[in-house]
Amino acid sequence: MYRVYLNPKEERVLVSKIKVVGEGWVLIAKHTSWEKAYRKAVYIANKLDYILEWFLEDQVEHALQVFKN
Repeated sequence: MYRVYLNPKEERVLVSKIKVVGEGWVLIAKHTSWEKAYRKAVYIANKLDYILEWFLEDQVEHALQVFKN
């Protein structure tokens, strides 16, 4: 499960496989695939002009799964 978080105070959007329990972070979406979560985060970051962040490990793990199939 991939999660999309929003932090309005810091103007950031985060895609994460782990639960984020930090001040200011609000869960706004959950997706079963990295691609869907990333697309949602890109859309929101562009719409709000926020910084988009993600954990590189999550992206690499997804890429390796694609090549295995």
